[in-house]
Amino acid sequence: MNRHARFALLTPLLVSAVAMPATMAHAAAPAAPAAAPAAACALVAAPHTNPQEFDLTLTGFRPHQGVAVTGPEKFTVTTDGQGKSTTEDVKKGNYTATARGGHGQDHGHQNRSVGCTKPARVPPTTVKITDVDISGAATTPAEVNCAVPQNVVFTGKLTGTGTGDVEATWKSGSKTSVPTVKFTAPDTATSFTAKFPGRPAPNAAMPQVAASLTAGNASDTFTFTLKCAPNT
Repeated sequence: MNRHARFALLTPLLVSAVAMPATMAHAAAPAAPAAAPAAACALVAAPHTNPQEFDLTLTGFRPHQGVAVTGPEKFTVTTDGQGKSTTEDVKKGNYTATARGGHGQDHGHQNRSVGCTKPARVPPTTVKITDVDISGAATTPAEVNCAVPQNVVFTGKLTGTGTGDVEATWKSGSKTSVPTVKFTAPDTATSFTAKFPGRPAPNAAMPQVAASLTAGNASDTFTFTLKCAPNT
């Protein structure tokens, strides 16, 4: 075999030998690091609370990471295994959450701060009371000893539009009570306890207790007759 033939046979082997390490190096290249989760902080209105309460929630932080919160209140929390945290009943205002560095955490998550969003402002709604109704009164038990003082509980209902605080004025004899009612349309209940002093003798007139309720320009009056036990 001549030299030219030998070189022709060796050439493909040399090309393969050179190309193989490059292919292997490409396969062994490290994967690009995963993008860090987007940390977020929010002040949210707690449901079914009156007066309104607020919770501060964290998401997108590292699991079990310390986070310093500053604002109207200052405190530090540790996220759970999903990088989340909720702190209940905080003061409303502007807050900032800053992730604290620690062992095993990448530098991009150390001392990272995010502003906390606030719930949208809800415009105040004017309350307008259109009707007032005293639905009744009750004593416990239904038949009472009329010779001694008794409590008589009146129940009333305010009807109207809007949501907010309303002053309801109750009166019975010389007693007056003006509670603030958390009104929510279409109607909201209120109650009042009147005092029956007791009748002087068993043969005295059947005892009655009257109460009135006023809210806005609406009012109602109700008279309750007690049922006396025998010989009282």
